[in-house]
Amino acid sequence: MMKNKTRKKRAITLIEMIVVMLLIAMITGGIAYNYNSTLNEGKVFKTKEGMSRIKTILALAIAENPEIPPRDIVSNWANYVTNSPLAGKGADLLKDGWGQEYNVGIGDGEDGQEEVIVSSKAYEAYIQQKRTKR
Repeated sequence: MMKNKTRKKRAITLIEMIVVMLLIAMITGGIAYNYNSTLNEGKVFKTKEGMSRIKTILALAIAENPEIPPRDIVSNWANYVTNSPLAGKGADLLKDGWGQEYNVGIGDGEDGQEEVIVSSKAYEAYIQQKRTKR
């Protein structure tokens, strides 16, 4: 003869629920912190590559059009970048990783000749912020 064994259902206590929620919150916080860092590194990469490509496109435009003063080409840089076959989606190349437009100008290079200078205020602020954290 078998006796009916009845199991008593065990309820989850409030303490157990709090512990589980605390663990989930800690894991989520760690992931969010790493995600933010990775996202910023992606913005840095996009900005560096964008500055390099703009510099290349404008240097090529200056070389192809020796009759146009380089300062005129640089002052109309957005037009040259968007129309260049090297730009791919040219409109995407006009802004840095943080969505701000690049600063483009002409300055003196290492060899004393004029060269195209491309910079980003948001990128410089990020680098400065990263230096001060160290």
